Amino acid sequence: MKNRTTVHHGLLSDLKSYLEKSGWTIQETKGKYEVLRATKPGYPRPLMVFDRDQRGCGYSIDERDLAVYKGWHRNRRKRGLRENYPSTDEEKLEAWS
Repeated sequence: MKNRTTVHHGLLSDLKSYLEKSGWTIQETKGKYEVLRATKPGYPRPLMVFDRDQRGCGYSIDERDLAVYKGWHRNRRKRGLRENYPSTDEEKLEAWS
């Protein structure tokens, strides 16, 4: 997992709801840095989102799961939301809490 993609703070709840609506099952996280774990029948491994220990402006996803990440971005665009940054007041509040 050398290369990772960033999920900005405040967008984790939106990603979680997108995964649930797309047929993913949210599971309990394991370890100190894991903030989201989801599985889907037929997908080769669990999708995991990690928090960073230091430096950084968000959570990270393994680049092998980039197709799922891009699908979520397309979904945000269709709903009229900014792809990479919190758009709604609720997302902004989550980012700063």
